[in-house]
This record gives sequence, C-alpha cells and structure tokens, in this order.
Amino acid sequence: MSALRTISAEPPVAPLRMHGGEPVLLPDPSHPWESRVVLNPAAVLVTEPRELTALARSWGLADGQTDRLIAAGGACVLLYRAQGTYDDVRGVAPSSLGLAVLTPELSVVARRGEPVLGPDAPYQNFGVEDPRCTRVGDLYHLYYTGYAGATPDAGRVRICLATTRDFLEWDRHGPIPGDLNDVPNKNAALLPEPVDGQWILLHRPMEGPGAMAIHWARADRPAGPWRTEGLLMESFRYREFRQSWIGAGGPPLALGNGRFLMIYHQGHYTHDGRREYDLATALLDFHQESPVRARIEPLMRPRGLQEQAGQPELGVDNVLFTCANYVFDGELVIPYAGADSRIFGASIPVEELLTALLRKSMKRTGRVDR
Repeated sequence: MSALRTISAEPPVAPLRMHGGEPVLLPDPSHPWESRVVLNPAAVLVTEPRELTALARSWGLADGQTDRLIAAGGACVLLYRAQGTYDDVRGVAPSSLGLAVLTPELSVVARRGEPVLGPDAPYQNFGVEDPRCTRVGDLYHLYYTGYAGATPDAGRVRICLATTRDFLEWDRHGPIPGDLNDVPNKNAALLPEPVDGQWILLHRPMEGPGAMAIHWARADRPAGPWRTEGLLMESFRYREFRQSWIGAGGPPLALGNGRFLMIYHQGHYTHDGRREYDLATALLDFHQESPVRARIEPLMRPRGLQEQAGQPELGVDNVLFTCANYVFDGELVIPYAGADSRIFGASIPVEELLTALLRKSMKRTGRVDR
C-alpha cells in the first residue's frame, strides 16, 4: 500500500469540459422511466457512412438528422442509465437504459422515448445499471450491472451481458459465466482487442480479497466463461479521506502490442462521512509482469453546482462517474455523469494525455515505454 498522498495535487494535463460545462443530456419529465435522473452512459462512436445510414434508418431518423450526423463525422450512440417514478411494489426507483444519438462532439440529434433495456428479468428486476459497450466485429457487447430483487437472488449485484447490432434488438445473455459473479461484482469493461489470443475484462469485486479495486479476468471469447486473474490495481491513499477505492471507467483505448489507455473512477469517503468521486487515468501494458505502467490520480474532480449537487431525493452529491470514452479528431471524448443526475462531456488530446503518462512511466522505471 502506498504512502498518503494529497487529492489536491494538480494533474499534468486536464480535460476540457465541453459545451461550457453544461449538461448534454437531462432527465425528461414527460417520460416516467427517466423523469428523475440520467447518468453513467455507455457510448460508442460510429463513423462509417454506410453503417451509420443503416443504423439511422433502423432508429427511424429523418433524412435531415442523418445528414447532420454524417456532416458531423459520425454518431455517438449513448446508452444511458435512467431512473424515474418510484415503484411502490418493488420499493425502488428501478433503472433502465435509454438510447440517445448525439454528434461526436455531444450535441443531441435524437432521443428514443422508450427504454431499450429494462428491469424485466429476475436477475435485474431492480435495475439495469452502469453499462460499458465494446464492439467486436459487427456485434456490440454491453456489459452492465444487473441488480436483482427477486428470489432466489434477492439483493445480488452481478455482471451481465447483452449483445446487439442496432442497439434496439438485444440478445440477453444474463449474468456472465465464470467465477466473477461468485461475489457481488460490477464495473465490467471489455478491452477492445485480445492480448495474446485472450480477451480481458476489467471488473471490481465488492467483497473478498482485494475488494473495491480493479481486477482483471481472461476468456477465450468475449461471452466467457471468465477466469479471474485477481487484482490489477488499487487506489492510492489520501490524507483527505478515510477510505478510497477505484473501478473501471469506459473500455480502455487500444494502443497496440498489449498496451491500453484507461480512464477510471476513484471513490472516497471523507473523515466526516461525505463522499467524492473523481476521474483518473492509467497506462496499462499486459506484456509486462506488472501491467500498470503509470497513472494520474486525480485527473478531474467535481466542480460547480451541477456536478456537486444531485437530485435531492436521491442525495448523491459531489460525483463524477464515467462508463465511456472514444477518440474523435485526436481528442479522447469522455461522456460522464455529474452527481448521478445529469450527463456531461469532457475531452482531452490523446497525445497530451499519453505523453504525460509516458513521462510518469519513465520517471518510475527509468526507461521509455513507447
């Protein structure tokens, strides 16, 4: 375990809050399923014109909307978590996943009025939560948290998988096979390409050895079965907090030769019990005995009322949380939630971020890890 650090250290590079720091997606009071909060979206970038046109047709977009996406250079497909009306029977405000289509720079073009995945199976009847989406061939793999409130699995939190080609029709695979779901588990992100013929999935067990830290698992195919490899990295310790933990953000960016650029989240409790969630970044190399080559903590902390004050009935304040990132025009775009209530966007030049991480790696190891 590392020595105590300070959370107030300035990062060597910092993301830019897009759209002047204003939300890019808000709850819709006219839709009971998303009337309270929208948060923690998965996102994929579609840029190939023929695929984009076919998807736009399946989504029912008007010609002008399709033309706008093509002119913008593609579509950000946002699969966001939403909560709305409180369910008196289940005793919760269940989470569903909605679909919104944005430009790559996060301007909304279309938004579907009904959820695309809902809490309608025993293993997720309390919530479909915090998705991450990775494309493998022509199939999109969505790993998400299924929250069960039905017997015999009441209270279980497991990593689940659904796959799709158009984001409307889904094959639901349920809780993923293997040993990852032997304990409550979440924050699963599939790396976008295999390493030495094996797929890698990041995850965060909530119990057991190394709990509340980023673990990794291997499988021969993206659907599993998965074999956990144990702890990948845990949080640094901070003098401002009595407890800190970390979990994966969006699927890491592939850099080639087993190397990946990862955005992840840090959670903390202050000494008086208040909470803070920040964003951080790391450089991974799975051809090294110790894959974590460098990290920047924190990269981004909550700022301003809309990131620091959440929906009053839920009471989740002072939180940044991401399940997504993609590269567009040299920028790493990071859709993220503020205070578990609304969705924002940030961007940072990929080369600047990678250079900062490589400098840290060189300082730590005495060699360049290019």
